[in-house]
Amino acid sequence: MKQQPDHMPDDLPTTKASNRSIARSIARSNKAPGEQPHDGSTDLHLTVKAEALPLFTTLLQSGIELNATSGQPLALLLHSLPGFTADYLAERVQTIFLDGTAIDDLTTPLQRQWQVVALSAAMPGLAGAIFRRNSFHAALRTATGTPGRGSGGGEITVRLKLFNSIARERGPELLHLGVRVAASALVDFFALRPGLLSTIDRACLAGREVSPPSLTDFLAVRRTAGHSPAVSADLINLQIVQADD
Repeated sequence: MKQQPDHMPDDLPTTKASNRSIARSIARSNKAPGEQPHDGSTDLHLTVKAEALPLFTTLLQSGIELNATSGQPLALLLHSLPGFTADYLAERVQTIFLDGTAIDDLTTPLQRQWQVVALSAAMPGLAGAIFRRNSFHAALRTATGTPGRGSGGGEITVRLKLFNSIARERGPELLHLGVRVAASALVDFFALRPGLLSTIDRACLAGREVSPPSLTDFLAVRRTAGHSPAVSADLINLQIVQADD
């Protein structure tokens, strides 16, 4: 059985060039107006009030999709993201889960399609102490089997989830550069936080401007394209910028 903390935080996770190219392609697209990416995903650009931008970082709990290579060390994936330096990972990222299993070693290889990585700052209580990286209490973790291995060198997609202060600190820049998220995650996000729709000054979906109140209706259409994260039609290339940018 995979070990899980008794309480996850309320705000709780390829190559460097590949992930940064995704962000740049969202921010500075060369597509003709209305033309969408060939992988079936859809572009969504939101302009929000400056004070509201930090509130959108909670979306990162649901995860962003990143390109990786089977056999690639986790550290290499994380270093490809803005602000995730070796010092930041050592000092701020205190808990790492890979497919629900707490790990200590950043050289752990990513092996399979749609593995899930979750990053958190230090969590409180005994659970936090047990799952903290390199903790003296690590022996109290539930033993798990060795993760299955995929074929090395093939392209895979990894879902990265960011929680608590990690999302707050790194989220605004990630959202500004652009991330790939599931449409279903956006629908659920706004369903729980309908008030955030009023903080959106402008929304542009698939090259066309839509009214913020109707945004979830358009996203719900994308959601019906597939509920599996492996269905590209459910993916949104999301960029969120401040109104004064």
